[in-house]
Amino acid sequence: MSFAFGFTDEDLNDVDIHDTKVEPTSKGKIESALETFNVLPEHQPRIHCLSSILQTLEGVRLTFDNYITAGGHIVYRRELYDVKHQIMMEEKDVSSKLSELLIERNDADVQSNVYEGGFKSWECSFDVVDAIHAVTEKSGLLNSSILELGCGTALPSCYIIKRKFEERDHRSMSLLVSDFNFEVLRLVTIPNIMINWASTLAVEELHRLTTDEVNSRFENNEVFITKELIQEFEKQLQLYNVQIVPVSGSWGREFNQLVGQYKIDFIISSETIYSPDTLPVVAESIKNILENAGTTHGQALIAAKNIYFGVGGSVVDFLTYLNSIKNSHFEIEVKEIADSSLRRSLITIEYK
Repeated sequence: MSFAFGFTDEDLNDVDIHDTKVEPTSKGKIESALETFNVLPEHQPRIHCLSSILQTLEGVRLTFDNYITAGGHIVYRRELYDVKHQIMMEEKDVSSKLSELLIERNDADVQSNVYEGGFKSWECSFDVVDAIHAVTEKSGLLNSSILELGCGTALPSCYIIKRKFEERDHRSMSLLVSDFNFEVLRLVTIPNIMINWASTLAVEELHRLTTDEVNSRFENNEVFITKELIQEFEKQLQLYNVQIVPVSGSWGREFNQLVGQYKIDFIISSETIYSPDTLPVVAESIKNILENAGTTHGQALIAAKNIYFGVGGSVVDFLTYLNSIKNSHFEIEVKEIADSSLRRSLITIEYK
């Protein structure tokens, strides 16, 4: 069953998170969602080699567009039709189910345990970019271990990478980008990160790295991925002490253990609380990852529409569940955004 996440204020004007008192749902012991959440063998989380993904992009011309957020910050994103073209041109069999959803039907935003919407950029990801800008202005985010949970097109991570190289910041930073589908990581997440990094290069340098006698075309909305461009990207990642870690598979206890080795102190998650089945898993995972990171100060930034009609998740349900499991080390702040036809919220979770 397919559905869309676009709702109007007319649909949402009876839902106000500030009118809802958020309290634990039970005074007794709450059954852990992480303990009961079943992860199928084929969906076990896995860390992938960035270099191996980059090699699959060599010889691909990425067509992209630029997007300006409400706060005036620019990010770049690969065009969806360009992704579809690559899938059709490849000899290898990209997941036939994903190919059907993306190309043949083109009508499914999410299909549980098959595809979780990663090829599209959802509205709240732009809110996160603006929030990330504010965080980088007043904190050491560019010197953190960051996890984008359910990254998809990864616009927040792209903005972080863009800022990192624009500011020539050499402090150590780890960036974990996780999505349910490996093909999302390969076809949009990593390409988008490369595009945003490439935007920080001088035009003359980018021209030199992306053209040769055979491929001489140079457009301002395309990046041709050459061996030389990949080498320069990997070289600059080392130079600026940036580690990019792609992670595929399902959330759950195994996922938290896998990413736990990176001592995450900042979590980003956008449009991931739409399902009542996984909403508790997101809440518990944030708490679990920050508690086990060994940091004295951790933070999570969660962006969501106030309510997801037809699906069941909501900001109120997420806050209710989070308050039922948190302890005194966690502080929660909610900022509502109503600057368009969508009522959305940014939830900041501080761990101290």
